[in-house]
Amino acid sequence: MTAGAAVGRPGGRTAAVVRIGSGVAVAGFLATAIAVVGVLTAAAVDAPPRHPAGGAHGGASGTPAPPATASGSPASAAPTALPSAGGHGARVVYSLGRHRVWLVDARGGVLRTYEVRAGRIAPARGTHRVFARERGQVVLFASTDGVNVGFAPAAGAGASGAVIREAPDDAAALWQHAPTGSLVAVVP
Repeated sequence: MTAGAAVGRPGGRTAAVVRIGSGVAVAGFLATAIAVVGVLTAAAVDAPPRHPAGGAHGGASGTPAPPATASGSPASAAPTALPSAGGHGARVVYSLGRHRVWLVDARGGVLRTYEVRAGRIAPARGTHRVFARERGQVVLFASTDGVNVGFAPAAGAGASGAVIREAPDDAAALWQHAPTGSLVAVVP
């Protein structure tokens, strides 16, 4: 920094003019840019992961994945085909209309798919995160009109109208696949 000449002000007072060198200005802009990138990175940590779509969705266990069409995408007529609107990466996909759940690995492969019985209160469409897991393999992932919505075994605890019921072996698989913070995509 360099000091400039004194500048007169009304009332007879003077103020010193300070000139900032170009190196200091560049350093300030660089520090600001780094801070902005840091804030955006922190915000992106909570966003759903984006992965390029790849290949047909194969299954390792549970119900086998549907056959692929000539284009390599799952056959749309198959009721067990993973919905294309279900996102990417490791997640749980729940279809409101098909009453079906898919457990999907990080590569987009279907690990398991099964039918469920919907509760009276439906979760909003979109991407949610598991926010609580309760005794009896209850996995909560959404809130609708102040009521928590989640998955639970058909014979399990919690008889709420917001519970999506699943067979006990399916509930155990979901419990293992979806710890707190896991993504749950709710599709039509």
